[in-house]
Amino acid sequence: MQLRDSPHHLRMVIAFILISFVLVFSTAVVLSTTLSRYIVAQMMLRDATVSTEFLNSVVHVENATGYFLHNSTASAEQDIEELLTHVGRLPDLFRANVYSGDGTILWSSDAELIGQSFPGNDELAAAMQGELDPELNVVERGAKDEHVGFPPGITEFIEYYIPIRSTDGTSVIGAVEVYKAPGALLVSMQRVRNYTWLGALAAAAVLFGGLVVVVTYASRVLIRQEVRTVETERLAVVGEMASAVAHGLRNPLASIRSCVELTLDDDIPDSSRTTLTDIIDQVDRLEGWIRSFLIRSRRDPGSLSEQTQIDHVIARCLDGFQPQLTRRSISVSVTPGSGSPMVLARLIEVEQVLNTIISNGIEAMKDGGVLGLVWTNRADGLLEVRITDTGPGIPDEMLLKVFEPFQTGKAAGLGVGLALGRRIAERMGGSLELANGALRGAVVTLRLPTLV
Repeated sequence: MQLRDSPHHLRMVIAFILISFVLVFSTAVVLSTTLSRYIVAQMMLRDATVSTEFLNSVVHVENATGYFLHNSTASAEQDIEELLTHVGRLPDLFRANVYSGDGTILWSSDAELIGQSFPGNDELAAAMQGELDPELNVVERGAKDEHVGFPPGITEFIEYYIPIRSTDGTSVIGAVEVYKAPGALLVSMQRVRNYTWLGALAAAAVLFGGLVVVVTYASRVLIRQEVRTVETERLAVVGEMASAVAHGLRNPLASIRSCVELTLDDDIPDSSRTTLTDIIDQVDRLEGWIRSFLIRSRRDPGSLSEQTQIDHVIARCLDGFQPQLTRRSISVSVTPGSGSPMVLARLIEVEQVLNTIISNGIEAMKDGGVLGLVWTNRADGLLEVRITDTGPGIPDEMLLKVFEPFQTGKAAGLGVGLALGRRIAERMGGSLELANGALRGAVVTLRLPTLV
């Protein structure tokens, strides 16, 4: 079973695509989540750091450190009021608690909490160690009692404890718990999350798309390589057969030629002499084909340096098929190009390819028709020969297989002519294509490299 028809190959490609999809998008989700959380945390930490520096400077300017140590004097009460006023005026603040060094609430926006303490408050304990750890929370009014008194319209808020340091900065003497709903900051954080997710998913989509393209291309390359390998193996068999036939025919051909030459030395009529001369020409042509087969059977046939004039080859081929053309009432239309007719190819091989194409065209026009040959120079350095016929054309299902070895739609055909023709054209740096005409018949396009 060939690779292109193997269900295992299809399953392997699908499995690779699915696994790649899961891995790529899982990685994108993890990276986008981690990155967005880190950026949001840094944004909140920056906002909390600014508030911390502001409140600590106010405490030191107002000489309110004694307030947190329960030893403030009456003269400092006005400064303490000024401090609490600054706390209440923090931007976007909707709740605040001021803690002393022992964890007692000295002041709160909720008056009922003043004088109370809550043991086991890990966030407060961390603040008393000098840590600043802002948290983003979602308002859950029905689930948490502490969220009941929040202002309406707030869905997210930032909570953190601000460590209040002593005047010399060596110790923490208290903390301020802050509940903020900074609209601009929350919008910016949400925008950062959205852009991070969008960028990660877009990058994942591009990466996944690239992987799919690479895998699909690699799969097609493997299939083409397999097809090429199968064709090569089949043509190798043809080559071995051709080599065996070539070695077997050379001696009989030499004998035929020698006999004809001896006959030409006799006194024979001119009509017979012309026929014998044609026999010698055909023997020489067959000898050339045999030599071409033997050259191609070598591993290193040498560099392609022979130059051939395409119009002469076309004329030579048509001369060889003239009896068949006349017998089938087929007219020939040759349209030469305006550029140079010289191509970089071996004459005998070009002639073999054209003979195969012309022979197929003649066989397709059993009741007569027109055989057209047009050659033109292309801008890409190739000379293009288009051979058309007015036959019935090629069935669509057969059109895809005409260049496969041993595939033929003719009862007496072998299915190797076009396959060998394409291989010869490609080895010379050209190509051979076949298609149905717009109205009827077939169109064969042979391209060969020209002299630059």
